[in-house]
Amino acid sequence: MSELPDASRRRFCRSAGALSLPLLGSTAAARSTDGGVVFIYDDSPEEDYTRIFPVHQDEGVPGCVAAVSDRIGHSSWLSPEQLREMEREGWEVMSHSVRHRALGEIAVTRDVEPGETKLYVESNFHKRVPGDEIAVDDGRRTETFTVADGGEDSTGEYLVAEEPLRTAFRAKDGVTERYTDDLLRRSLKNSKETLEGFGVDVSSLVLPFGRTRGRVQELVPDYYDVLANEHHGGFNAQGSLDRYHLGRAVFRDGSMTEAEIGAFLDRVRDEDALGIFVGHSQDGHLAPSRVRATIRLAKRRNLEIVTLRDALEEFDALPTTDEPTTTSPSTTRTTSSVTSTASTSASGDPSSGTTGDPSDTKSAGDDTPSASQLGAVSLLGALGLGALGYFRRR
Repeated sequence: MSELPDASRRRFCRSAGALSLPLLGSTAAARSTDGGVVFIYDDSPEEDYTRIFPVHQDEGVPGCVAAVSDRIGHSSWLSPEQLREMEREGWEVMSHSVRHRALGEIAVTRDVEPGETKLYVESNFHKRVPGDEIAVDDGRRTETFTVADGGEDSTGEYLVAEEPLRTAFRAKDGVTERYTDDLLRRSLKNSKETLEGFGVDVSSLVLPFGRTRGRVQELVPDYYDVLANEHHGGFNAQGSLDRYHLGRAVFRDGSMTEAEIGAFLDRVRDEDALGIFVGHSQDGHLAPSRVRATIRLAKRRNLEIVTLRDALEEFDALPTTDEPTTTSPSTTRTTSSVTSTASTSASGDPSSGTTGDPSDTKSAGDDTPSASQLGAVSLLGALGLGALGYFRRR
């Protein structure tokens, strides 16, 4: 029989390490560490495998790779074989969309008059793929158009529509632009299916550029169990842990000092919370030495380094086997709508987000077993129960 991956082995040991307490009805937690830490590496460049994966292997801890499905198997990006090997070694593979589009909504910054083809926006991310379908919305009306181009001038960044827009919008009304429902659904669905076609399991999503607001946020649960980057700030309190509202902290050199990383990890340990780091392995400011140092800082604090899937399972934040993993298909907001062109698409983090009481510590009280009770249960029987609990969860 092949050896269990490190993450699975740790979960088995924790189950066995609970000893006889579960037999006695104790409410004492079985967790043997003081919080969890997850490392996620975005974009799926080959450096994930050549530079970062060996460090995690040396340290005996897993990580997570957020993969852009259309890049896998192409030059300078991860191969399907590398994804499978990383998963076999205990890593988690996540979706990072199909073509690294910014799937969240973007604010429109200037009024739009009928007949205009230029739409001024907070950021012109959506110029990346000409031919994409865009919906402009003010909460009452929606118009769709096809992107032809984009750019920036003295007024700001903008998109260019293939055909003139036919609806007037006022920026003060909170006008936004986003991809159409059809494109959003195809991107969410196709990325997961493509990655799983390579032979890996995908249940978590990382949205590109941290753009998570708007319609895409409503659609994510139709396809994924977890949204890993709903906000910036990597501290996720146990008392308010929500698998669709998780945040990550950038830990590269220049974003966090070693002292700041240590203070962050102290807080994760002290509050038995979930800390999530994000990095980009092709970034010159994220050297393997920085990754190794951060892993060792977490180890010194007795923090368990696991995949996000395993961390959420430990915190009982994933759906149970009896609970559907996705919601029923979401519906579009009811608005009046006009379409400026019939063309179709060619293919298919702001606050710390820490809320609620992070403390989840309970007093054992009358549930604490007596010495005679402990002596009544054999160590062998307790280990057997732990093993049984492990295999049931598996």
